[in-house]
Amino acid sequence: MGTLLPLAGAMAAPEAIPGLPLAKALQAAAGAGFLLYCLTACLILLARIRLRRQAHRVQADTGSGHDH
Repeated sequence: MGTLLPLAGAMAAPEAIPGLPLAKALQAAAGAGFLLYCLTACLILLARIRLRRQAHRVQADTGSGHDH
């Protein structure tokens, strides 16, 4: 019988648990922030790759190699 008591709290209506709507909103905001972070990181990596390719292409077109 004592093992069923912790389940009683989980069976409560979500509206009855104080702070649950705030916790859900914070979780949603954190998820959106993480997705924004990942998108920004991908865009930065793509920009770096394109700039490197452009630099290598310009370097090959001008014929300037590693002349020291």
